[in-house]
Amino acid sequence: MGRSSYRKSEASRQQVLDAAVVTLAARGLTEASVKDIAATAHMSKGAVHYHFENKEELYERVLEQCWNVIEKRGFAAFDEPGSALDRIHRAILEMWAMRRDAVPEVRVVDEFYVMSRQNPAIRGALAEHMRRTRQHIVNIGFSRLIELGLKPKVSMHFAARLLLATLDGLSIHHSVDPLTPEEEGEVLRTLDAILLAIFEI
Repeated sequence: MGRSSYRKSEASRQQVLDAAVVTLAARGLTEASVKDIAATAHMSKGAVHYHFENKEELYERVLEQCWNVIEKRGFAAFDEPGSALDRIHRAILEMWAMRRDAVPEVRVVDEFYVMSRQNPAIRGALAEHMRRTRQHIVNIGFSRLIELGLKPKVSMHFAARLLLATLDGLSIHHSVDPLTPEEEGEVLRTLDAILLAIFEI
């Protein structure tokens, strides 16, 4: 395959993935079909299968894309200038904002969480992404606090798990019983308090 054909094929493949995110976020994993995804991408069903052998492969790549988008947004907020505490506060704020606003990638990942209860392959893929994110939080975020002289009171990996579990749990509650603006401010203050409680100053 020549370079121009390769670029066109890659662009077409990305078009399918983007369409899948939009379709799955709107209709859910159980309701959306490959035909629906193809329609959103303005392609034929055969074109989708050209890039992805089956629905399982497509879903695996969709999960990877969604997780990468969510992770990158959090770390982009962290990378902005400021102290380590400011950076981590911004990252937590961005991680919450994505969940509060139910951006398409978050809605799709939520769908995968539900499906993972019955699907070991999806459960394994999700677990791998979760482990990777926790490791990044430890290596990139928490290590900066340790450099400032703060001492962790618990395992950093457990602290990262606690942070993500709190955000995801709040996201589920918010989707069913939305937080008021006052409660949201309390959520952010509580998340900061949890973070500071993990470290000994």
